[in-house]
Amino acid sequence: MIPLYYPLLLSLLLLPGLLSSSHPDDFMYQFKGQCYYRNGTEDIWSVSRYMYNQEEYLYFDSDKGFFIPVTELGRLDAESYNKNPDILERNRAEVETICKHNYQLYKALTVDLKSEPKIRIIYAPSTDPEYENILSCFVEHFFPSMINITWLKNGVEESDKVTSSELLNDGDWTYQIHVNLETTIQHGDVFTCRVEHSSWTTPREVQWKFETSESARSKMLTGIVGFVLGVVFFIVGLLVYLRNTKGARFLPVQQNS
Repeated sequence: MIPLYYPLLLSLLLLPGLLSSSHPDDFMYQFKGQCYYRNGTEDIWSVSRYMYNQEEYLYFDSDKGFFIPVTELGRLDAESYNKNPDILERNRAEVETICKHNYQLYKALTVDLKSEPKIRIIYAPSTDPEYENILSCFVEHFFPSMINITWLKNGVEESDKVTSSELLNDGDWTYQIHVNLETTIQHGDVFTCRVEHSSWTTPREVQWKFETSESARSKMLTGIVGFVLGVVFFIVGLLVYLRNTKGARFLPVQQNS
């Protein structure tokens, strides 16, 4: 159910002295119209609220079709309005004239507004053998906020050791969330973060493999660089040794007479 307020908030402030120059208080009358959409425009619920000095005293419920008092002040108005066919008909018609009209007017900026999630996986290896490794699936910059995130290990859904952060608002209509999987990792394991969102017609998946992980690539690169440097130093050392050995063959040798 999607709430959408009327673009109308009527506030009437009676300043001191407007009714009586001797009365020191302010009086505020407010009206607020609310539209609730259940399954688009097929089922609309409209509520018109009337407040006096910031206290609601009367409201009209489109589902019921009449005015309902909240306080004693609203009881007399409700009795009067409910006896007036013109007032009742006008309020009942606001479901069509205001709610449905505004839905089409603002639909592109609210209901139809979508932002596709961005997905990335971060690996946090455990340094303590008593604890398992943690894979975190970060899903960011998506709208609307309804989203479903699933972890799979070698094609099988994981649920026992899955934890999720709170849904965070980025402040620009979009949201972010991360879902953690605590697990043991062996060579050949394939982990998948599957995301379902209304901005896509089918789920999206991002895979992570231990052999091709950023950490594994970094270690592999370090090993290759170390090996190459070792070979270079070995060759340089060998050449220096051979040169010194070759020069030593031509040194004059004195013999005792």
